[in-house]
Amino acid sequence: MKMVLPTDGYSSASEFMSALQGTQGDAFWLLKSQGHWHGGLHLFDSFVPGAIYRPDGPAGHGLKSMTDGHIVAYRLNDDYRAAAHNKRALKFSTTFILVKSTCVPDKARPAHGLDFYTLWMQLAPLSVYGASDTVIGEVVATALKVRRDNPAPGWVRQGLPGGDGAQARTCYDVQNRYPAPRDTYTQLPRLSTVEILEEATFLLDRRAVPFVYVRVMSVPEGVSAGLAVGESGWISGQEKYLKRRGGAGALPRWMKAARQKGVFNEVVALAGDNVLPVSAGEIIGHLGYLESPHSAPHHFCHLEVFSQDSRLPDFVANRAGVTAGEPFIHSPRGKPRYFHRERDNTFVASVIGDDPVLTGEDRFTPRSKTRWQKSGDSAWYEIPAEQSWLAESDVTVVNQFDLAKRGFILLEQDEPPRTVRQTPREGWLRQGFQRLAELAQQNTRDMYSLTYIEGYQRLLKEMEFESDGEKFSKRLWQFLHNRQSHILKQVQRLIVKHHSEWLHDGMSALWRAALDEQGKHQPALALYNRQFIDALVWMKDVPEIRSSEALWHLHPVTFLEAISKSDANTCACNRDITLEELCAMAPNIKVTLLEINLQAFNEAFSLFGINTCIGKTHLLAQIFHESGGLIYTKEIAGESASYSPWYGRGLIQITLETNYKAYAKYINEDVFSTSTNRDKLMSLPHSVTSAAWFSKIHTKAAVFADLDDFNKITLTVNGGFNGYNDRLSFFKKGLESLKASHLIKLYKNEHYTFEESDIYNGKLGSLAWGIWHDPQSRRTGTSKNNNEALKGYLRAKYLIETNPLTQKEKERKWYGIIGENLSSFLDEKINKLNEIN
Repeated sequence: MKMVLPTDGYSSASEFMSALQGTQGDAFWLLKSQGHWHGGLHLFDSFVPGAIYRPDGPAGHGLKSMTDGHIVAYRLNDDYRAAAHNKRALKFSTTFILVKSTCVPDKARPAHGLDFYTLWMQLAPLSVYGASDTVIGEVVATALKVRRDNPAPGWVRQGLPGGDGAQARTCYDVQNRYPAPRDTYTQLPRLSTVEILEEATFLLDRRAVPFVYVRVMSVPEGVSAGLAVGESGWISGQEKYLKRRGGAGALPRWMKAARQKGVFNEVVALAGDNVLPVSAGEIIGHLGYLESPHSAPHHFCHLEVFSQDSRLPDFVANRAGVTAGEPFIHSPRGKPRYFHRERDNTFVASVIGDDPVLTGEDRFTPRSKTRWQKSGDSAWYEIPAEQSWLAESDVTVVNQFDLAKRGFILLEQDEPPRTVRQTPREGWLRQGFQRLAELAQQNTRDMYSLTYIEGYQRLLKEMEFESDGEKFSKRLWQFLHNRQSHILKQVQRLIVKHHSEWLHDGMSALWRAALDEQGKHQPALALYNRQFIDALVWMKDVPEIRSSEALWHLHPVTFLEAISKSDANTCACNRDITLEELCAMAPNIKVTLLEINLQAFNEAFSLFGINTCIGKTHLLAQIFHESGGLIYTKEIAGESASYSPWYGRGLIQITLETNYKAYAKYINEDVFSTSTNRDKLMSLPHSVTSAAWFSKIHTKAAVFADLDDFNKITLTVNGGFNGYNDRLSFFKKGLESLKASHLIKLYKNEHYTFEESDIYNGKLGSLAWGIWHDPQSRRTGTSKNNNEALKGYLRAKYLIETNPLTQKEKERKWYGIIGENLSSFLDEKINKLNEIN
């Protein structure tokens, strides 16, 4: 099943949880600091400021449904509720939705699945969104193309199902079903305002792009526009081009239905055909506002995932033996780490002095994020988090849905709690601390480790004697939320069966004793808390939930990420690339050419160990340019070249006899002795494998690809910077299509700087950078820029002065300049550019 993080700004669940650690919202999973049970997380405005609703804020921001499902219950406040505290009425929200979802790992075995619920509590009420349904947009780009309905036969005006995350599956999709609306070759100017009538996602250059159908409300005076006021058409819906002002038009879909139903401030249970569908990634609301006697006003929401499915224990244990999903490599703590010596493909143990370096933690790494390499009779896995390789014999492969093997543990507290003060003495907590104490004992590293090991053992003893009190509760909370990574990971993988906090009001036995005690010393606060608790109760009004039974509470992020559809295909690391990805990277290259070369690309990547998505992106960008879009596999007029018959052949044209013979030796095949053999490089597979050999083996350009040094790669492949901008254009599209952005290192603000590249350290690269950027130079392919040219010339002059040219370097030509004349050439260029600047 698909899983989406609850807010924007994070690329993975682990990144989200790492950012959450130490924040205010980090304090709530399973136990509050007061010692009360708490079955979910809190998302505060300090952590997710973009989840506060603002009428003039960007569209599409807010809290997102984490899975597909159906809303089976909700409560929608028409405005904020209030509870009295002394002479003040403090605002809060009781708006919530309850989403039911089902995970079926193997569609062929529907009986092995899991029903679960996601609870979003204390969302912003209806009043926050304003009264108007009109969504207004203002053009913030210089101009936007005006488009009309596409006349292609079978065109689907509602656009791609799945929105921006969808992909073209067939060429028919691209050409007929979902192409972008047709360009009218007119524009809507900046500062025009429009009413947004419809939204849809279409394919533009094989990419899923949002568009909006609008009615023009105003255009700036004296500026021509493709649409007059009152006329309608399609324009881009991308936020960087169109700023939206929402009003009630920005209402989440479920709120619109609830508003139409007209029941506010009460629990509404839905069933059968009345349930409201919701999709993963759909905006379901925004943070509610809370004025509290305990703290400064803030925005937040409560997020909880639970299940009453009797299949859950079997699901976690994977008793059905489901093999669907992503395999994980389990690397235990305390195993020897190795480094790979590429020159002879051997693995050497990492040591400090005479002591081997061992793995520090128990890890589960998606196999798609590892590398596998064979050496002799043994094999090895590279574990990125360990920054080393492990012997295959020291790791095990675990299926995605073997959740118990991946560290998920079930703890049960079947008896209903008699009072909130009971939590520190409940059996589930004792079981959990026993596991944490074991973990602590296994991970002794330093004096601090020994201290917290003693802390767990001491707390377990105190539990036996039913210790109580505020200090004891506080220490339990602190040790449950210990920030050592192995403890954190385990706590997030605890699945606890416990009765819900949303069932009992303030007069129930659960709360009465605590509130009565509080009332003796702080009567106003006790009264406020009772009103607040009463207002939040909802569970008894939802027949879907068996409220008398305990619920299995699941970590809202860690558990859902564990059962979600593998993210192996989110980037092109350690897998084959697809035709759709090639089409998106090179939309102007004929599909037939891409299709013909696809298998050879994937085989070459595998053969030469070009495994990373960033490495593939860099190599393909160079190949697409060098070959004129996969058209040329032979140097034009090569037969008349002085070095014929060793002219360029292949997609990155191998040239000169020594290079032909080096390639032949590597692949153990004759590609040099006759014209027929040399021409092998013009056809598959050699047209591709020779390019990969050139990149990986001959020039080591692939090393610079993984370092994300585009400038060095281009210099290495081309000898200069011809076609630089075209290569970079392919690369930019490849970053998106192969989803390689997470591995970029030097690419910033859509360009690569001279100073951060390895070319900065070389005379040739520095000189080339100057020449190709010099407006007075006839060299083409880059954007001309006096400042960049001056940088290159100055650096080349400095390198020559600090490391003078050898006699051989003086005799050779440097882009047509004899080495002996380089210094005078550079002086002349530097003086001219300084005068201009």
